[in-house]
Amino acid sequence: MGRASAHACELAGWPLFAAAAPALRVLPARETVVVLSRSRQPEREVFLERCAADAVPVLVRPSGGGAVVLAPGALTASIVAPALGAGAFPEREFRRFCGRAASALAACEVEGVEIRGVSDLCLGERKIAGTALRLFRGLVLFQISLLVAMDLALLDRYLPMPSRQPDYRRGRGHRQFVTSLRAAGYAASMEDLSAALELALAAELLP
Repeated sequence: MGRASAHACELAGWPLFAAAAPALRVLPARETVVVLSRSRQPEREVFLERCAADAVPVLVRPSGGGAVVLAPGALTASIVAPALGAGAFPEREFRRFCGRAASALAACEVEGVEIRGVSDLCLGERKIAGTALRLFRGLVLFQISLLVAMDLALLDRYLPMPSRQPDYRRGRGHRQFVTSLRAAGYAASMEDLSAALELALAAELLP
């Protein structure tokens, strides 16, 4: 595991999770970091030798899901909010927050975003955002990483094919499965996307 900066730890969501109180943080990535869930094996999900050679930190986040690369051109958000009752289910929480994120994208003229698999945000057959979630102490931690203009070659560099894949991926490699907003022809700025995502998700903090 590489040494991580405070910014990288924020991208991974640890400060919000440790505080265990409703809060929201939207952050553009300023450095290249690989982040995976506590339930996955780094040796299987990440090219650790390549990360070490490039001095790319590998962090474990407190939520679930697969490994992701965060680098300049990616936008992240982490929110801790009250769960939807004592009997909250992950699927219901994913729909709740993914719906908010899709609304934020629509506000930035990114139309036609669909939820595919359990919780991916897609344009057609191509994934533009991954999400992760954890329920704890009557709260929910939801995290999203949106590919705005990131160098997608970094995915092949640092991530093998994941051990678990949604059916709609159909065995496609990273570059055939994932796209960015820029590559898809959308010109929304990082600033506008950050503001829209923060506004949409903040609604879940209101009583």
